[in-house]
Amino acid sequence: MKPRPQKNQGKFNKTPSHAKAGHKQKPDFKQKYKQKKPASESKPNKPEIRKMIRQKKAAEAEAERQKIQLEKEARIKAYKKQRLEKTKAISKRTQRGQPLMKDRMQLLLKQIEEMKRR
Repeated sequence: MKPRPQKNQGKFNKTPSHAKAGHKQKPDFKQKYKQKKPASESKPNKPEIRKMIRQKKAAEAEAERQKIQLEKEARIKAYKKQRLEKTKAISKRTQRGQPLMKDRMQLLLKQIEEMKRR
């Protein structure tokens, strides 16, 4: 069997590939002397404008969703309150377990008055 050559384990060539003899890198004068404007002074380009418009529309849509959600919660809360009052009035009982007709009659009277208003 032939002996295998040893691999460089953890060892690298002493000279880096970019520093070989006879190959010098030219200086890049364009980048060296080019001064960029700060981001606040520069005019936004088309993708940035589109991004700003999208963000504005998203914010408006989110505000609309929040408004609808709050209105919905208010309606639900009012309905639950009305339902609780009705349930309390109907579920009242005497000591012997008989339903109280006084509260039921008042509830019916309220319903009739609301129907007349409409």
